[in-house]
Order: sequence, then structure tokens, then C-alpha cells
Amino acid sequence: MFMKQINEIKVALAPFNAASKSSRLFLNHMNTNSARKINPTIKINTTILNNPTAPSQIEVIYRDGQKITLEADKMKINNILQVVNKHAKKLDEIEQANSW
Repeated sequence: MFMKQINEIKVALAPFNAASKSSRLFLNHMNTNSARKINPTIKINTTILNNPTAPSQIEVIYRDGQKITLEADKMKINNILQVVNKHAKKLDEIEQANSW
């Protein structure tokens, strides 16, 4: 993952909704010790929804200010990671090109 390119992650989920599994896995993936070492300033906000059938949503804010919002109930964890990494990878490539 290109964690250093992400400023903030907001996750809204109903924890007991089976469809929220991808959101829970995404949170687990983002909130590891190795991810925190890569980007110690990342903000991870979690909102627990009261309605057990409410759809979960993931919002990612990158360093360049771009936001993406994902309806996580409709996606698998691999697809979520792929979408989140797509823009972060572009930012990382630009950063590396500018450092030459």
C-alpha cells in the first residue's frame, strides 16, 4: 500500500451487518503497526452506524486533496485496496520523479 500518500480515512459502518465485512477488513488493513510506521500522521475516523442495515462507506483523502468515496458493501476487500492504491500510486510516482 502507498500509505504515505493518504492523509485521512473515514469509515462509516454498521458492525453487525454482514455486508460491512469489507469495511471491517479495510480498517484492519489500514490500522496495523507497519502502516502507522509508514505514515504516523494519518487520521483514521470510524463512525458506527445505529441502523444495522445501513450501507457502509469509505472516504479516502489524499495528500493532493483528492477525495474518493466508496460504497464498500458492494465491493470486495481486494477491489477496495486496488481503487485506493490507484491514485496513491500515481502520487508516489510523481513524488519520485520530482526527487530526481
